[in-house]
Amino acid sequence: MHEETREFILTVIRDVINLPLPAQVEDGIPLGEEGLGLESLAMIELVLQLEGEYGIDLPEEDLEPQLVPNLGRFVDAVVDRRSALAAGSAAQ
Repeated sequence: MHEETREFILTVIRDVINLPLPAQVEDGIPLGEEGLGLESLAMIELVLQLEGEYGIDLPEEDLEPQLVPNLGRFVDAVVDRRSALAAGSAAQ
């Protein structure tokens, strides 16, 4: 689930938001201007794409730069939401 989510995020950044990606994207790369170049509107677009694709809710307060400072932590946050949704669905 982690690798699939990571690839989806990178595809959205490259193909939907139209930001160039470095040849090698490490998990430690920052999301903001000093890394992938996601500013606030691009981040909103990415979140909307993730919510639509995976049926999850990503509250803005859970995505503060201090909580998800880089790609790896962002992917982890999305995977955690997907896992919680799957666990909730399985419990019903």
